[in-house]
Amino acid sequence: MNSTSDTVTSEDSLKKKSKDTKNCGLRKCFAALVDRKQVNLELDVLILMLKKELHLSLDTYNPRLVDVLPYILVFYIKTWPGWQKSVEYYSGNIQFKVWYDKFFNFITIKLNEVITVHFKETLKQSVDEKLEEIKNKFEMGNLISKVSQTDSLALKTLSPIKIKISCKPLLLNTLVFTDNQEDDVVLKQHEVLEWEKSILESITLQQIISWPYVGVHMYCPVFSFSRRNLHDVQRFVNLVGAPLLNAKVKYIESVKIINKNLPRSCISLDCMKTIAKEFVEALSNIYKSPALDAFQTVIDEFLTDIEEINIFTNGNPSIASNTSVLFNIGKKSYFRNKKLSRGYFRSSSRQLITYTEEVIPKMETALVNMASVEELKNYIHVLRTLDINKGIPPDHSLPQITFSCSFCKTNYTNAGLLANHFKDEHKLEQPVLCAKCKESFPIFVLTNQRWGHNCKIRI
Repeated sequence: MNSTSDTVTSEDSLKKKSKDTKNCGLRKCFAALVDRKQVNLELDVLILMLKKELHLSLDTYNPRLVDVLPYILVFYIKTWPGWQKSVEYYSGNIQFKVWYDKFFNFITIKLNEVITVHFKETLKQSVDEKLEEIKNKFEMGNLISKVSQTDSLALKTLSPIKIKISCKPLLLNTLVFTDNQEDDVVLKQHEVLEWEKSILESITLQQIISWPYVGVHMYCPVFSFSRRNLHDVQRFVNLVGAPLLNAKVKYIESVKIINKNLPRSCISLDCMKTIAKEFVEALSNIYKSPALDAFQTVIDEFLTDIEEINIFTNGNPSIASNTSVLFNIGKKSYFRNKKLSRGYFRSSSRQLITYTEEVIPKMETALVNMASVEELKNYIHVLRTLDINKGIPPDHSLPQITFSCSFCKTNYTNAGLLANHFKDEHKLEQPVLCAKCKESFPIFVLTNQRWGHNCKIRI
């Protein structure tokens, strides 16, 4: 299918093409492609399709948008995922009218998405350069092969319909779409994944503090930090067969000053490791396992955060006090797909749409406070020499760790209480698939590996 001259034609010329449009309209074009015929469409015929059949008021649109819409129409005709159903059509399992209606709805949705969303976004950039890029991209030449209609997949773009749902993970983890006899889309609650006894017995503190919606906060007068899992979950409805868009994930999302009224100082990773080692050794005078192990694990994960974000000062990895960094922990993104429970068409077992959750693991790590070297040494000396049986000096306080659930805004003094909270209130997170290699991973595996894995990308 060829789009030829892009010379702007007059209204009289368009009227002269009306007769041809009756023979080469969108429905006729679809029928010809179904019959494996090659179709040639001129630019003015495509414009008539947009006006007469798709009912777009081109006269009211930005001229630059009007200029590119015919090429986008050609592109979406080519990339309709329904072409993959040709075998079912030729075998008599799909009626022509039903198949065409699905095709027409897809074209309508995609064009409206371009008009209402993408073009507005484009205007925020360099308009002329961007539209020329789009025009060149969509000027496809032959739309479809004479041999096959299934060579092309859908455009890699998100659905124009996004869903924002705010509720407990207990519900978010169990959402599924279905349909009824009137073709409405219905949102229902699906299977709840209970925490297995083997998982509860084997889960480690490292996994707990890397769990979605969990935060951990370590405080003492001279040294305090926090870590919060702030995973970004985008939920949207997509067409079956449309490839998932691999989102462009920023590794370092943001660097923020916590309190602009307080000073900041930069500390190298090597210095932090030295301080942390002396700090934990001093704590052994007060705490025994498992409390001491908890401090060690939490501090180790914080130090690994600093190493992973890899922000350099004078050639050394470092972090500033009174500063938080939000980053894509593990440098990966994941997704879940939940398909409609009933058929793509009435006579087919294929699905029509999917409910997709795109999960980007994000960690906010923050060095809230760091005293001077002299103050740190004095505090560590007090911890080393403190006789807990004689009480704590009035001007000192012992280090504390607090765990939190960001969904419920609740705090816990130990990880076991938090684990029980998630078991009772939020149930088990469903597995996710890697956006690159498409391998499935349970959440308790990813949390044990700081949300990373050996990604074997499939080509």
